[in-house]
Amino acid sequence: MSGLHGWKLWALVMVAVIAATCAPLLAQNNYQVQIMFQIALFAGLGLAWNLVGGYAGQLSLGHVAFFGVGSYGFALLTRLSVPNWVAVFLAAIAATTLAVIIGVIVFRLRGPYFTLATIAVAEVLRLTARNLDFTGGATGLDTPALFHGRTFWKMFYFAVMGLAVVAFLVNLWVARSRFGYRLMAIREDEDTASAVGIDPARKKLQALLISAFLTGVGGALYASAFQYIVPDDVLHIDRSVQMAIIAMLGGAGTLVGPILGAVLLISASELFKNQFHEAQLLIYGILIVAVVLFLPEGIVGGIKQLWNWLRKKKKPMALEAASG
Repeated sequence: MSGLHGWKLWALVMVAVIAATCAPLLAQNNYQVQIMFQIALFAGLGLAWNLVGGYAGQLSLGHVAFFGVGSYGFALLTRLSVPNWVAVFLAAIAATTLAVIIGVIVFRLRGPYFTLATIAVAEVLRLTARNLDFTGGATGLDTPALFHGRTFWKMFYFAVMGLAVVAFLVNLWVARSRFGYRLMAIREDEDTASAVGIDPARKKLQALLISAFLTGVGGALYASAFQYIVPDDVLHIDRSVQMAIIAMLGGAGTLVGPILGAVLLISASELFKNQFHEAQLLIYGILIVAVVLFLPEGIVGGIKQLWNWLRKKKKPMALEAASG
């Protein structure tokens, strides 16, 4: 990155990171820090999903498989006396290994068939985990905490914020690399991309591996933070849908879209849950439908369209003023 645009972007990133780092200092209780933890976690997960769903244009609703493997991998490895942080890394590797197997199979499919295949894989894993003894069955497993003491939630917040920053930097690299351009070419027209020498299956698989690793780390951190996991939580299809909606709400295929989506969606969800109780899911759904109908390119896309419209409207006014 070079030039004025690059400096502006890095300055904006640094301001955002500093603000996010200072945010827990303003929290009045652990509940508020826990909400920040969820926002940062799902920002990282949304950015991870964005590599496949945004840049490559593959609507995956099975990312919870990597999240669940990260969670269960962490739980099982620590039971074997593997050091906690090593277990986080190895759990992410296990999620990446699963991505190799899944990718080889599902990337032969396109469109809704691909989406249905990813859902099927995730559901098979959930049902398998519910019926195996070593995974704890439906009752689940307890997990050790990476941090302890009064700063418990603050430290976990910083950990998932680190994940979000890494995921953002990976997205930034993809958006400006030859690899990313090839993914975007596949998204626009896979047959044309293949005709000019791009191997769609290979590139999509590479994107999936990176995405799965980041998602696996997120799953391990989630498991450690809540210290207990069950299949119907860490392997439930709702997790995949949440990752996808966060990216699409903010703007899939953009750098800040998943972050904006996580802030708005998680904050709105908690607000509606506290203010409207039973009606919060209805309001949550109405919000999503409204954005999909009126902002199909997400909030970031809507802002770009508004900005372009204002610029086009401003040019004739400037010409009239100059000619007058």
